[in-house]
Amino acid sequence: MIKLGFVHTGKALLAAAWVALALFCNASLAEPKEEPDGLAVVIADPFVNVHTGAGRGYPIFHILEKGETVWLQKQRTDWFKVVMKNGKSGWVKRSTLNATLNGEGPLIAFDYSGDKSFPNRRWELGMMGGDFGGASALTNYVGYHLTPNLAAELKYTQAFGSYSNSKLLSLNAVHQIFPNWRLSPFFTLGSGVILIEPDSDLVQSQDREDTVMTVGGGFMFYVSRRFMLRAEYSDHKVLTNRENNEEVSEWKAGFSVYF
Repeated sequence: MIKLGFVHTGKALLAAAWVALALFCNASLAEPKEEPDGLAVVIADPFVNVHTGAGRGYPIFHILEKGETVWLQKQRTDWFKVVMKNGKSGWVKRSTLNATLNGEGPLIAFDYSGDKSFPNRRWELGMMGGDFGGASALTNYVGYHLTPNLAAELKYTQAFGSYSNSKLLSLNAVHQIFPNWRLSPFFTLGSGVILIEPDSDLVQSQDREDTVMTVGGGFMFYVSRRFMLRAEYSDHKVLTNRENNEEVSEWKAGFSVYF
């Protein structure tokens, strides 16, 4: 009798264990999964191609359909990293999300002011052309950004006039007030040396070398990845050995790349 009771008790305990396990599994399945981090959006376009990397050269491994929910996690240039409900992630071109809705319905206003590499750039190389005191001028420069707001630039300008040619080498400090703006104003302050070479066929004069103080300002316009346009005005004060110093106005515009 004792042995029979023990067997029945064991079977009852085993059955209770299975019931508890079944209830636990049902409860686990009933619990909602945690949503991925990021901004939840609902695809509004007929379809959106998902690439394995941030670029058209990466293969397409999934196609998002209209009404499907995804989460935007980060941006790299013109691409957004998205996470799908199944936990898989990929990259989509941001232009394909212009019509995309977020989880509550209103349209998302994507920021096209540029990516984080624009205000965080270190080196910058550029070329500009314009007018240097009535002469055609060409400027090449290299800049190093100490902070998002402050940079040091080394410029070389060559001007071709009717009566003389000029070569200006200067070191300038550049201050951007709003480095995160797509159209960013800036101010410059610098000093350098100018070499003026008169046309010996027209003017009987020797070459001269003078110190130059420069103040100016302008705008930088972020166009796309690693590329921007630039326009500026500079007022040069030439410190001569004569009784009066000279002032030269310079307008120029051009482009630059950064990295």
